[in-house]
Amino acid sequence: MLKKKWTLLGKEHDREKIMEIKDAYGLAPILAVVLLNRGIDNVEEFIHPEIELLRDPFLMKGMDVAAERILRAQNAGEHITVYGDYDVDGITSTAALVKFLQTHGAEVDYYIPDRLEEGYGLSCDAIDTIAARGTKLLITVDCGITAVDEINYAKECGMDVIVTDHHECKDALPSALCILNPKQPDCPYPFQKLAGVGVVFKLLEALTIQMKFHKQELLDEYLDLIAVGTVADVMPLVGENRIIVKKGLALLKYTSNKGLRALMAQAQVDPAAVTAGTIGFILAPRINAAGRMGDPGSAVEMLLARDEKTAERYAELLDEENRARQQAEQDILEDALRILSEDASMENDYVLVISGEGWHHGIIGIVASKISEQTGKPCILISTTDGMGKGSGRSIKGFNLFRALELCGEDLTKFGGHELAAGLSIAEEKIKSFREHINTHARTVLSEDDFIPSIHIDSELPIPYINMNTAEKLSILEPYGMGNPNPLFMARGLSVASMRLLSEGKHLKLTLSGEGYSADAIGFGMGEYAEFLSQGDFVDVVFHLDINNFRGERHVQMILKDIRSSN
Repeated sequence: MLKKKWTLLGKEHDREKIMEIKDAYGLAPILAVVLLNRGIDNVEEFIHPEIELLRDPFLMKGMDVAAERILRAQNAGEHITVYGDYDVDGITSTAALVKFLQTHGAEVDYYIPDRLEEGYGLSCDAIDTIAARGTKLLITVDCGITAVDEINYAKECGMDVIVTDHHECKDALPSALCILNPKQPDCPYPFQKLAGVGVVFKLLEALTIQMKFHKQELLDEYLDLIAVGTVADVMPLVGENRIIVKKGLALLKYTSNKGLRALMAQAQVDPAAVTAGTIGFILAPRINAAGRMGDPGSAVEMLLARDEKTAERYAELLDEENRARQQAEQDILEDALRILSEDASMENDYVLVISGEGWHHGIIGIVASKISEQTGKPCILISTTDGMGKGSGRSIKGFNLFRALELCGEDLTKFGGHELAAGLSIAEEKIKSFREHINTHARTVLSEDDFIPSIHIDSELPIPYINMNTAEKLSILEPYGMGNPNPLFMARGLSVASMRLLSEGKHLKLTLSGEGYSADAIGFGMGEYAEFLSQGDFVDVVFHLDINNFRGERHVQMILKDIRSSN
């Protein structure tokens, strides 16, 4: 078990400020504490995230040019190609834009590169294929912001290019007709944390305005799909993302998208009970499996399906590929952990760079994330084949992985990504020097204390308040996700009244008691804690509250995140 540092946030707040928020908005004090912990400036907008608060899409730099060019292509019957990415953000972006353009009579198709054969982003070979289709307008979604040479080549092939992206910008931007990316220099758009599919949504808003169609039709038809991509890409659920996801989750309950309905049925998900967590842990992995294990086009086709049988066929395929992905993931994880344990020199590394021959590089990012969670360190896994490596990395708070790769650019063939997640290509002979260089940089910005994960606890919550009333009040803070995590609480000095293991020792089930009250608690993946616990022990616990629906009955349970002895 990795030792964790408990940080209690709520004690920092002035009681007067807590009561001020409580009185102004009619909220329970515990909600005021959580809002203060989140640094929420506009409480009204946060607790009432209404559609009317969405920003004007034409505030985004390049939007007027993009909308005009797309409508001109549509009206002239020019061939349009949407160029997407193979992850959930790219797939939902592609499906949303293609469906919208098809609905409004455009001649449109799409292209998503093969993760294994082509890798991320635009390539000149792909552009040759697209040019042969007669494409006159190329629109990138969730990619393109670093494709300077490729976009120049597309222009040489006679295409206009519109880039829509949300990734970090390098110093040199592509010379596209226009760029839609709130992170680009001089873009006045007030919200920079949109997913790629969020940028596409702003484009759809702009096109709807220009075509003088009713905005509500756009929302009803697409907001559920936009929400899926936003959650899956782990965007912070604040600002516009909170509006998109909250309203999109409500639409998922009765979605008209046959592909999403089929996927939920295949995954045995109740549409009425879908949460952001359902998307992140159940639906998104199945959509992602298409790009990781097979043809990402199958996921797009599912989302574009016009009849139930087609949607069901693709949903079944994605479910099968997801099972194959899970097995491959476990095999790579075991292999990588073995390498880590056998190479003593890695023990002192600040960034773990682990390479293996023939690892499925559609999966190594997931494994890198798991190793980072287990060790508390940034981790980059590299799959090598025929002297070349493709890598995927995951980072920790305080270490900007994209910036680190920039500083190690001399070792890399190609790279891109975010602060906490990135991908790269590298010659196998360069892996050793890359490991040295990135660790040299890491030692200038990290200390060993950074490898001890912090659990940020919103407030103490004594056991008398662990009840349905508290849980229902907290629900106003949903949806939870990046930027708005499920509130964590701490309770001290509880007695272990009963304890048992579930799922062959994987999960820990407890009954905790104190002050004449008792509460059910479950720790998923925390079976190993049983080695240090006995009935009658007094413990402090970190948890969040959950309302469990079982056979028509609702009851509150604590979802445990950590346990320590009260002593």
